[in-house]
Amino acid sequence: MLRVTLLHLLAAATIPLDGAFDLEIAVAIADVQSVHHVPAGLVRAIIRCESNFDARAVSKAGAIGLMQVMPFNARRVGIAPQELWVPTRNILAGVRLLAVLLKYYDGDLISVLVAYNAHPRKAFAPIPRNGDTPRYVAAVLKYYQANLGAPLSIGEIGPR
Repeated sequence: MLRVTLLHLLAAATIPLDGAFDLEIAVAIADVQSVHHVPAGLVRAIIRCESNFDARAVSKAGAIGLMQVMPFNARRVGIAPQELWVPTRNILAGVRLLAVLLKYYDGDLISVLVAYNAHPRKAFAPIPRNGDTPRYVAAVLKYYQANLGAPLSIGEIGPR
């Protein structure tokens, strides 16, 4: 069950809202912030690019929900695949996965985004030039920057 505290409500009030699950999404993002230190703006940028805030989204590859988590990845982060249909659980699964990737890639956000979208790679390797991954990485960074309200510096997105 999700606890709503004053801190959660304040965090929810500071996050711009977009879809049918606005408050639930904002509270879920704020709730996982106390455990997994993944920036809320990054989570919102990924949700926008992955599902455009549609909790019922399913990709051709079988990724589910707001953060488009694959069922096998859900199991890896301790979430049952059927829970991916619940927005708060989907966000928790996606954020847990992002936290693991951020640690694995030592904060290299580009590598994290490529791994989240396509597949793991060597840290600091160039972005693959095929498929949707280059557009995906650029779009997430654009929305993340918009959520921050300021241009990203190299230090904020990791070495290239």
